[in-house]
Amino acid sequence: MGCGGDPLDYETALNLLRERTSDPVRTSFSASPHFENQEPAVSEAYQRLIDEHVIQCKKNERVGTICEPGPAGDALTQDGLSELSLVAGHWVPASIVAIRRTGRNTAVADVRMSFEASQIFQDFENEFEQIQGPGRKLVLHGGRQQGKMVRVTFQRYGDDWHVESVE
Repeated sequence: MGCGGDPLDYETALNLLRERTSDPVRTSFSASPHFENQEPAVSEAYQRLIDEHVIQCKKNERVGTICEPGPAGDALTQDGLSELSLVAGHWVPASIVAIRRTGRNTAVADVRMSFEASQIFQDFENEFEQIQGPGRKLVLHGGRQQGKMVRVTFQRYGDDWHVESVE
């Protein structure tokens, strides 16, 4: 046996990454739609969420229309009066592109991550993207389609490898 112990293999690295829970990807949208002066596609998206009971909206003379999570919108969170948010999904490891040992008990891997959408985001993806507007929509949509690359540092303590950091 060599002093360095067993090298980190692809399967072990992927399993360690899968065990590590990643932060959820959250997205938000306005809780106060302006039906009278927004694009028809945005109004239609809000209307579908209302029809499906994901949100419920009330007109208020002073502040306009205010929406809150509806009976089917338990995954939504009210962020003050002006925003609603939800977990769009999580990044999960898809494949290891490269792995190299950087020291006796350290290794670095380049990992392709793929986006796993939450159920509510899958069900109403088009509506959420319409509501968010062009700038935010492109960031989430573009990154989700291609996935993303991360660099993962692994450290071995005793006989076991552990995830040190994900960048």
